[in-house]
Amino acid sequence: MAKTGKTEKAIEIHEFYVIRSTSGALPALCVECSASDAIMVSPEQAAAVANVPVRTIYSWVEVGAIHYKEGPNGSLIVCLKSLPHGRSDPAVAFLNPPK
Repeated sequence: MAKTGKTEKAIEIHEFYVIRSTSGALPALCVECSASDAIMVSPEQAAAVANVPVRTIYSWVEVGAIHYKEGPNGSLIVCLKSLPHGRSDPAVAFLNPPK
């Protein structure tokens, strides 16, 4: 009689994003985060990282769910560290419920 065995494998996936600026300037840091590596990016870049529509980023800003800063000219930048981590994050489901 042949023995049967069960083998389990764990896979860990890490994502890495490169955000480049045409001006070459260093990104602003979030003053609300305690971490010194919390960078601020445009809503479009934040939407790409969070895998949500840009409108969702603006909705999160409107309800104060993420850290943001408005410039004197009306420009907006948001904190990457304060973003929910993708569509499966419970915060995403709460902040952006299906219609």
